Amino acid sequence: MTITGPIAPNPIALAAGGTGGHLFPAEALAQELKRRGHRVLLVTDARGVRYAQNFPADDRFEISAATPSIGGPVAKAAAAVSIAAGLFTSLREFKKRKPAAAVGFGGYPSLPAMKAAELMKIPYGVHEQNGVLGRANRLLVKKAAFTAHAFPVLEKLPAGVAATEVGNPVRDAVNAVADAPYPSLDGDIHLLIFGGSQGASIFSKAPVKAIANLAPDLRRRLVVTHQAREAEMEAVKAGYASAGVRAEVASFFADLPQRMAAAHLVISRAGASTVTELAAIGRPSILVPLAIAMDDHQTGNARALKDKNAAVILPEKEFNEYELAAPLEALLTNRERLKSMAASAKGAVKSGAAARLADLIEDIAGQKAAA
Repeated sequence: MTITGPIAPNPIALAAGGTGGHLFPAEALAQELKRRGHRVLLVTDARGVRYAQNFPADDRFEISAATPSIGGPVAKAAAAVSIAAGLFTSLREFKKRKPAAAVGFGGYPSLPAMKAAELMKIPYGVHEQNGVLGRANRLLVKKAAFTAHAFPVLEKLPAGVAATEVGNPVRDAVNAVADAPYPSLDGDIHLLIFGGSQGASIFSKAPVKAIANLAPDLRRRLVVTHQAREAEMEAVKAGYASAGVRAEVASFFADLPQRMAAAHLVISRAGASTVTELAAIGRPSILVPLAIAMDDHQTGNARALKDKNAAVILPEKEFNEYELAAPLEALLTNRERLKSMAASAKGAVKSGAAARLADLIEDIAGQKAAA
């Protein structure tokens, strides 16, 4: 049963936090729900607030949360207390706001919110952005009205739980450039480098040194856009200047989807949103999965592009100027391969996820209203 138009004045609660990788898909879904006439309630934590400046929520509240998966006994105990406090806050706020349905986007901030929904008999669903089901989501899927996932393969799914592949919701800014053609390689070559919301110093060092060792003719054609840590920006700028490479270096680019569309090649982490946006826009990449990611889920994400011959995976332990130089030069000097990788990336992750998720939410909210 799919209904159209506003369900009621009751909002749809979206719980996400911790990183942009959790917030951005929730933001994309919020945009779709708003287009359908629904009110949106955002539930996030202090870290998530940093990525929620443009989140189109009608209402929001902040909860405490922490991961019990890392640290010693004291850290685990503190995490448990934080999650309990988040549960209490969610119960109190849901009682006041009476959401019609809820969706958790993973990360431990979604855990207390979805547990509160369960206790209050608010139907909820779970969306997993990564190729490996996250630990918080594993605690939620058995009682969820639906489990949706982004990539063709979802690892760590508990036995007996059905899951629906919907893709990853992408923001309107990504959809706006999704049909941009791959740029001509007759002139400058545009290279985009960023380390995601959990960027590391290696992204400020290895690419600069590898690029400095490229042939002079190739360096002269390069135009680099590089997102680096603020404390390392001057060193990155100096490295490019010394190599005679044109570069724009900043700690943050608000228009990253447009810059991705303008790039001939992208070097980045393999976060779920990044992989999905590369597939939505269709750009070749060198992906460096975050080594400390839980259950190595970023490698699982990267396979969605590598298996389509749309990306090169370079493990973090090999991400240095020497190991990066070979694939970088091989790609930048082979225009046919770059174009082929771009074409292969396009559509490697299922599109239309925001609409599919909104349909699932309307179904469970509509079933509750009809009960």
